[in-house]
Amino acid sequence: MRTVIGFRLRLALFFVGMLVAVQLITGAIVYGVTRHALVVDGERQLAASAKAFTAQMDDVSARIAGNVGVMALDFALRQAIAEGDRGTVLSVLHNHGRRVGASRMQLINLDGTIVADTADAHADGKSFAFPELIQRAFYQQTAVMAAVQGHVYWIVVVPIYAPQPVGLIVVYVQVDDELLAHMQELSNLRRDVALEVQWAPSQWQAVAQGDRSTPFARGLEHATGEFPTEPGLRRIAQSDYIVLAQPLQHPYHSPAVAVVFGYSLDDALRPYHHLAVAWLALLALGLAAGLLGVWLIARNVSRPVEWLATVAKRIEDGDYRVPPRLPRRDEIGALANAISTMAAAVQQREERISHQATHDAVTGLSNRVAIEAEITRDMETGVLRGSLLMIGLTRVPDIIKTMGHGLCDRLMRDAGERIQRVVDGAQVARATDSNFVAWLAGVGRDDAVQAAMRILDALAMPYTEPDISIDMVPAIGIAIYPEHAAEAVALLRYAETAQFAAAGSSRAWAFYQAAIDPHRPERLSLMGELREALLRGQLELHYQPKLALATHRLDGAEALVRWQHPLRGAIPPDVFIGMAEDTGNIQRLTRWALEAAITQASQWQAQGMPLRVAVNLSARDLGDADLPRYILGLVAMHRLPPQQLTLEITERAVIGEFESASRVLEQLAAHGFHIAIDDFGVGQSSLSYLHSLPVDELKIDQSFIKPLIDDPNDRIIVRSIVQLSHELGYQVTAEGVEDEATLDYLASIGCDHAQGYFVAKPMHAEALTRLITAQGHNSHA
Repeated sequence: MRTVIGFRLRLALFFVGMLVAVQLITGAIVYGVTRHALVVDGERQLAASAKAFTAQMDDVSARIAGNVGVMALDFALRQAIAEGDRGTVLSVLHNHGRRVGASRMQLINLDGTIVADTADAHADGKSFAFPELIQRAFYQQTAVMAAVQGHVYWIVVVPIYAPQPVGLIVVYVQVDDELLAHMQELSNLRRDVALEVQWAPSQWQAVAQGDRSTPFARGLEHATGEFPTEPGLRRIAQSDYIVLAQPLQHPYHSPAVAVVFGYSLDDALRPYHHLAVAWLALLALGLAAGLLGVWLIARNVSRPVEWLATVAKRIEDGDYRVPPRLPRRDEIGALANAISTMAAAVQQREERISHQATHDAVTGLSNRVAIEAEITRDMETGVLRGSLLMIGLTRVPDIIKTMGHGLCDRLMRDAGERIQRVVDGAQVARATDSNFVAWLAGVGRDDAVQAAMRILDALAMPYTEPDISIDMVPAIGIAIYPEHAAEAVALLRYAETAQFAAAGSSRAWAFYQAAIDPHRPERLSLMGELREALLRGQLELHYQPKLALATHRLDGAEALVRWQHPLRGAIPPDVFIGMAEDTGNIQRLTRWALEAAITQASQWQAQGMPLRVAVNLSARDLGDADLPRYILGLVAMHRLPPQQLTLEITERAVIGEFESASRVLEQLAAHGFHIAIDDFGVGQSSLSYLHSLPVDELKIDQSFIKPLIDDPNDRIIVRSIVQLSHELGYQVTAEGVEDEATLDYLASIGCDHAQGYFVAKPMHAEALTRLITAQGHNSHA
């Protein structure tokens, strides 16, 4: 009797202990979830505050820029600027500065010297402190946060046109406690906000705060370290805060400025303290009631529960045999019977799920997961070689769109059966909606090609139903183990890459080639390095001269981008330019090339060598409606006549987005820029189609020029292009001139310019300068 009571006591204590543990865990989870929810809410609020602050500052910038734009239209101001009337300029600056709430106003010359300064009477003639803002102001709204003489100012730079650029207005708006308080009144900006300036590495000082009486404000008076640009926890003034720093744009030579937002986690948790006390009281009451209930039921539960635990353990171990029924009529007996029924049902479901997880529901073949496991097992068991065929039916997407999934499913079942019939001994699976896989263990290259040919023959016959006949258009990619890959996952991916290549080939099958794989690691790495190259100045321009055939003088040059990688050496242009197109960096590359080429052309112009410099534009560039304004700003800044700049485009770039491209080209041509069609003759357009564009020049592709002397047909084509182009008002340039005979023939048929290695290879600007200079000396001699 005593032994039975001891067991019941232990059982009761066990249940009570479990109840306590569950309650404590529940409490911890509730606390954690609540705290996490508050953190998430805090992060959301901080993100909203940061967005609101940025929006308000953008509104301030837009308002100031708009007011300054109105001021720039003031005839008296423009006349005073033209006449050098400093007193009138200062008066206008003072009046408009008060209207926009500015602490300081400046008028800046285009060369960066200060004409007038409302805060410094001795600033005339000095250089503007932030010259990089001058160039930027001509092609985008320019507003930065800068630390000047211990204060932080929101600086807005706006150009003045009359109608050409004559100067710039610089507006200084001081950001202090008063401005932050005003912004808090106008929006949901948080009370815990501070504007921090980094005067030294990891040393920050608050120059403006929303409320200096809070612990957050006191803790950030002089902060060290770095602030998180993503919401994160930080201990400030003995309190937990979620902190978010929003870096603000600042000039290169100005200390970093950031607006820091805080969310007190302690304040957020304070309302939940009473809830915790109530929960503890309920826990104590529940423990008392639970102890009594456990004691009462422990006598009848221990033995049947042990039996049920044994049955459950068997099921857990994968033994789904139906257990014997427990001879009880109470709830425990009902539970035991339910477990028996459940075991039988689980066994059936496990078998069904296992089959569904490894097979395709439409064709009944193994799926990608199963074939990958099969290939891996073959590799692990020591197979020395193997071939993986990825069989794609390229018309499946169109079939689904036009005929529906039902017919497509029937077609795929038929295709799977055909493949199985011609590849005896191979493992066949359905890899994707439109692809099958055939794994041929122990098979090399030659046998893989034979298998691919048999499959292509089997799939060549159309799939037919009453009133329907559909060509499958198969394409097969082949990857070889271990030549191409030693893992199943990589082998599948390489075969799929080869299948994409095969889809565009005439023989409809292809082996994997690493050189054409767009996903190889070195290509992905090079994408990031191109962005670094643009930032670090690793790119340079070479110039390939153009020879005027009528005068035999070099009067133009085409700017070509070159990349000398610090580790990889020279990167071919066709590699990184195509990569820039794929990654969306081509517009940044084009803008860099435009600025560098225009700068160089301006220098040649100043040296008395008015060379017409050509820069290539891509299809993405022609979709940029802001491009004409950007180019106009550059040529105005460098004082280069627009007719000295040629913008080269390809036929394919225009055809892709004809409407938007034509609008951009019309604007460029209207301002006097020279427009040329590059690689003419290899695209899809015609002279009549191009006649609707503002084109000045056609550049005949080198594929027609190189065989010119040996091929009479090419001579006829080139002569016809030159004659018809002249009748339509186009100049003509021949690319790829590599010998004197070709040059003489082009001159005889009236071609305007020649370009190629026989004329000159691409060279540095200095080398071209020397070549032009030598040409001038020779002509005088």
